[in-house]
Amino acid sequence: MTITSVAPATSTIYRPSTGQAYDSVPVTSLEELDAVFAMARSGFKAWQKISGTEKGKLLFRLADRLEQLVEEFAQIEARNTGKAIRETRSEAGRMPATVRYWAGWADKLIGTSIPVGPDYHTYTVREPYGVVAGIVPWNVPYAFAARRIAPVISMGNVVVLKPAEETPLTALQLAEVCREVGIPEGVVQVVTGAGDVGAAMVRHPETDLVLFTGFHETGKIIARSAADNLTPTIQELGGKSPNIVFEDANIDEALDAAMISVFSSTGQMCFAGSRLLVQESIHDEFVARLAERVKALKVGDPEEEDTQVGPHVTSRQRDKTLQMIQSGIDEGATIAAQSTLPGGDLAEGFFAPPTIFTDVTQDMKIVQEEIFGPVMTVFKFKDDAEALEIANNTKFGLAAGVWTSDLSRAHRMAQGIHAGRIWVNTYRVINDMVPGGGYGHSGYGAEGGTETLNSLTRSKSVQIALNPGLIPGQPRI
Repeated sequence: MTITSVAPATSTIYRPSTGQAYDSVPVTSLEELDAVFAMARSGFKAWQKISGTEKGKLLFRLADRLEQLVEEFAQIEARNTGKAIRETRSEAGRMPATVRYWAGWADKLIGTSIPVGPDYHTYTVREPYGVVAGIVPWNVPYAFAARRIAPVISMGNVVVLKPAEETPLTALQLAEVCREVGIPEGVVQVVTGAGDVGAAMVRHPETDLVLFTGFHETGKIIARSAADNLTPTIQELGGKSPNIVFEDANIDEALDAAMISVFSSTGQMCFAGSRLLVQESIHDEFVARLAERVKALKVGDPEEEDTQVGPHVTSRQRDKTLQMIQSGIDEGATIAAQSTLPGGDLAEGFFAPPTIFTDVTQDMKIVQEEIFGPVMTVFKFKDDAEALEIANNTKFGLAAGVWTSDLSRAHRMAQGIHAGRIWVNTYRVINDMVPGGGYGHSGYGAEGGTETLNSLTRSKSVQIALNPGLIPGQPRI
């Protein structure tokens, strides 16, 4: 495949808290991708010859090494993304368990026996796709890299992973650790660069499956491009998730979750509970308490232990958030609370103020469009029916939260909300054992637990005649 390169030789890495450049990484040229994919194909052939048990041992070894490197990965991630160090430590601390979970799957890819009748022995087997192209976003780069690499290779595939051009550091480090623990050459490769590199990966004839996490408009482009080679894709895209608080909820817990669901990670989460729905009888008190907490947030240097909200990962995303806040003001919404931004050495950082809007309507941009920043809109509702109407008035369907002490209501709401993940009396709880996927513009294809087995392998059926001869039931020609 001949491709003309337009990528620069290196990519500059910026510290989001100051806006200053502090590192650079080589960029994979488009010409180099052929060699990368050739190595992946060769690596896949070799990986197929290794038993599931041995694959699992390598992944367990990887998990043990990552456990020793939690602080190192946390520090790199905080510096590269601007996320608060308390968050990056938590995320890095969970990755060894993630890798161990998928290590346990490596020798459990079993098929089925199908009793079609006495004349045939019929069975199915699960087989890996082969070379998987994984494209991950900049908001949680280390976790996304680990959660792409571990299940993909556990299921017998190999992976070519492209982190976002702004945040490649932890993915590159993870690939190095994979080599260190003995994972064979060609099984895990990380390439770097901008969208042109990702587009070439999707179009590459050696790509057998595309896994994409990111912006829904980019997902549409990837789906169209992959269709040229009939390459299957699995996509987790954006969200505009409702977080619904009923009057019988535990208010203190719901307040905690509302804060975490929008202002953690500077709101740069596909699962962000950016649309808060509060029942009218408790609305005013709930919003008043929420506003006080938002005003008190410490926005600042992510590498300081007491920082609660850091900068955006990129200046472009910071600008988008500021534009959306201004859009809310222009369309008549009321700012109920806003945090104070840092000055001094951080004045040029990629900060936008955590903001709560009230007096919102369904047609506002801040209600219908994913902001991917620390901005919450608050609705007031009367009853279950109105809550469902508001919750489902979106093109997205990634997640939702429901807060109630009424078990029947919890089940009714979970049934009625159009989204791939429903949390009841909790929020943003992600576990590798639990499957999830998107509805509508939030993507398609589910991953997690046994769903990953179906997503990352394909089924082959085999029928063997026990009495060779004329095919039963078929006329002689």
